[in-house]
Order: sequence, then structure tokens, then C-alpha cells
Amino acid sequence: MTLGGAGRGFDLTHNVNFLLRLAHARGDLLFNEAMADLDLTPRQAALLHAVDRCAGGNISMLTGLTGMDRGTLSEMTPRLVKRGLIDRRPAPGDGRAKALYLTDAGVELLRLARERTAGLRDQVLDPLPPEYHELFVKMLAQMVGLETETRVIHERRTR
Repeated sequence: MTLGGAGRGFDLTHNVNFLLRLAHARGDLLFNEAMADLDLTPRQAALLHAVDRCAGGNISMLTGLTGMDRGTLSEMTPRLVKRGLIDRRPAPGDGRAKALYLTDAGVELLRLARERTAGLRDQVLDPLPPEYHELFVKMLAQMVGLETETRVIHERRTR
């Protein structure tokens, strides 16, 4: 897809931002198909996962785990509370902050989502040769600054 005129020589199919956007859209599409009956978006699943991992955490703590900003999490949280998936309580030691916890329904929904996500990874990576799957994931993690965190978490689990 080479452009003429002012864009002469520019090939959109080699633009990293464009390719990442397309890959992201493909991943979201596959996720949405897999989770359609659960009424769960990728971002909601990320928030549920983060609350599970950091029970009692507040919005500020969860921004790093989810990669979403405070505004997005602040808008999303009340919807998940209304659905009965997250419980919001006063944070110990800070009357203004709210601590977030999964409800039983949230735990069950997250369990179902995680079961489906296991197979989803293979679908997302299917266009790549199998020998590149782990390398691709590692490179993405490194690109977004998670490679070090991922290695530290893995080392803690294997001790």
C-alpha cells in the first residue's frame, strides 16, 4: 500500500504503529468472540485480573497492572460494581480511597474468562510459525516494559 504524491515512498504496511493497531484489533476481535456470552471486554477482564492479583488495591495501584489510566478505571469500576463483580470498600488507613475486591460472581467470571483465554493465546499467535510464539510474546513484553517484571514474577514462582 504505497502512497503517491506527498506520501510517495511511504508504505503503510511497514509502519509499526499501523501494524500494532491491526494486531491489537485482531486480538480484541478474537477475545470478543470468545467472551461474547460472558459480556466481558478485554479491558474489563484486565481489571478483574488486576483486582484478583491485588485484592484491596485502589485505582491508583491498579493502573500499573492494567496499563489503563485512572480515568478509564474510574469509569469502568462502577459498572463492574453494579454488575456485582467487584466490591468497593473504604481503604484501611485512608477514608477517601476505595479498596477493590472481587465478589464471588467476579471470581467465577474471571475463572471462566481465564479458561477461555488459554486457548485464545494460540488463536492470536496462529499466523506466526510456532517456533516464534514465545519470542514474539517476550519481545512484546519487553517493548512495553513488562519483560523485567515478568522475569521477576517467574523467578519468584520457581523458587
